[in-house]
Amino acid sequence: MKILVISDEESKYLSEYYHENDLENIDLILSVGDLPYSYLETIKTNIKKPLFYVKGNHDTYKTSLFDKELIEWKSIEVFGIRIIGIGCQKRNGQILSEAEMRKKLKRLYRKNKHNTRVDIIISHYPALGIGDGQDTMHRGYQSIGDFIEKMQPAYFVYGHNHLNYGRTQRTIESNKTKYVNAYEKAIIEI
Repeated sequence: MKILVISDEESKYLSEYYHENDLENIDLILSVGDLPYSYLETIKTNIKKPLFYVKGNHDTYKTSLFDKELIEWKSIEVFGIRIIGIGCQKRNGQILSEAEMRKKLKRLYRKNKHNTRVDIIISHYPALGIGDGQDTMHRGYQSIGDFIEKMQPAYFVYGHNHLNYGRTQRTIESNKTKYVNAYEKAIIEI
């Protein structure tokens, strides 16, 4: 199964220059934030595959046609793939503190600890120390790293840390998990 993962930067290849056969082998689309609602609509229309997403720190839309596809703080199964979504915003749009993130992830873990398999976890923010930045704005969450360690997914897909910020690694392997920076677009296979 091929999964298109996207975040942070619109890809003209997926919107303006898209041709119907370009991504015909894609089975699923996952967005990990900071992309306009209209762009997500365009991608879903062009590729004609299911799209699920979490919001990023710059996403301000409150409601959309994609509400049922927003998987923050949820676990879903699509085509036999188990996916967990991690949110990053409070109801007022502010970003969660480390303590707030830890509390929400403890609840999410309790709901999912009996799942014998988690294939993908998606989040706008990275885990601390793996693909994150050194500055305060781009540092990851320790609690996300702890959650990944407990759940041991095959993939952790994140955004927020643009590859054009001087980062060169899109994929980092740690323990049993591949950490994938979805900046603009990438394809993962399960």
